[in-house]
Amino acid sequence: MMQNTLPETPLVSIIIPCYNAERYVGEAIESALAQTYPNKEVILIDDGSTDGSLDVIRSFGEAIRWETGPNRGGSAARNRGLALARGELIQFLDADDLLHPQKLERQVRLSLEDPKAIVYCDYVVQDIDSGQVLEIPKRECEGLDPVVFAIRAERLQTSAPLHRKAALLEIGGFDESLPCAQEYDLHIRLACHGYRWRHLREVLYTLRRRKNSVSSDYARVINIHPRIMRRAREILVEPNEWTEIRAEEMAGKLAHGARVLLRLNRVSEARRLETEAAAFHWSAGLRLAYSSIGRLLRRLIGPIKTEKLREWAKWARVVA
Repeated sequence: MMQNTLPETPLVSIIIPCYNAERYVGEAIESALAQTYPNKEVILIDDGSTDGSLDVIRSFGEAIRWETGPNRGGSAARNRGLALARGELIQFLDADDLLHPQKLERQVRLSLEDPKAIVYCDYVVQDIDSGQVLEIPKRECEGLDPVVFAIRAERLQTSAPLHRKAALLEIGGFDESLPCAQEYDLHIRLACHGYRWRHLREVLYTLRRRKNSVSSDYARVINIHPRIMRRAREILVEPNEWTEIRAEEMAGKLAHGARVLLRLNRVSEARRLETEAAAFHWSAGLRLAYSSIGRLLRRLIGPIKTEKLREWAKWARVVA
């Protein structure tokens, strides 16, 4: 059972997994050490880097704790950092991203107010080469069921929340068997275990990526969603927390993924997701995945032609 109280200034463990990030990891560590919140430790887990990352890590001396081992993936590295962490609160940070100086100070204050709250902040997405701001995503949880929010907030990044270590241990940390979407799975499982979200509407970290890049094959991510949703349903059913709203939301997420797969011409995979969606809710998620006009078109001309028509209409708007 998680403790209801924390010290006034709890220790925060900042966990940074690193794999071949020689160019960026030093800046990530500096941003962690520069936090205005005083009671912190920085833990670096090198995941079998083959470049000069370890030399950069060693250059920080006793200012950080670090460990290196074979390449096992980001989730394993984060879980190892969690095992080493002495802090009551956990801040994850990817090796090519940056914490803003007041992130911990601002989030710890709110985390102390509610032991079941996961406080998350806004962030800026920046081109890693030019420094150009690409977007400032907003993820609003107010008024939403925590599970519904977690399902909708697929792009809520790993570094946005400040976690209680006890909560992460309660759910078993990151699922190392998942090939992708591990943070999405983590957030959904936390919500399914009764944790709720609190939004700090401040930009407090920088996610750096290459302009026009895609972090992973999104079709691969979509095909993991049924596995994530099935486990979430299993968690919710036993304590009788499986509701109509949550069921339809999961179905809607799968139905939306099926639409994306259809646009990619991955028809058999799309049909599998549609079947999965129907197993979650009688509506098969169509009300959430389509507009009323979209549902009508689907009935009249079928899902494949509906997506082709959508793409044509999108193209026509661009060239008009």
